[in-house]
Amino acid sequence: MNTSEKYNESFIELAAALQALAHPARLQIVEHLAKYHECPAGAISSELPLSKSTVSQHMAKLREAGLISCSPAGICQNYKLNENRLNEVIQQMESFGDAVNLLAKEKIRCKNSINKAQLETVKSFQLTE
Repeated sequence: MNTSEKYNESFIELAAALQALAHPARLQIVEHLAKYHECPAGAISSELPLSKSTVSQHMAKLREAGLISCSPAGICQNYKLNENRLNEVIQQMESFGDAVNLLAKEKIRCKNSINKAQLETVKSFQLTE
């Protein structure tokens, strides 16, 4: 069974986006592009304490996740934030958070969890041995 058969497609896409964002350098790149809208690669590299090749690798991960895009601008590449995709990620996280909060408030018991009586039985059994 492959990953797409095990998990909801929207969770797979969300996880990929969150993985792409899960590094301080990539978060800083996203913040920089949000501030300046469109920026050449060299300008982004100059803002980070990393080599140009390392910054390029980080930007590739953000591109793969659809969070940024690039377009040729003469001999340079201009990068810009994919605001639609970033907003989708934010909305998915808000929905996920809302669902988790709702379920936490309802305190739905897992079908395999043991109840207090079962727990006491287990504890008493352990003490008598």
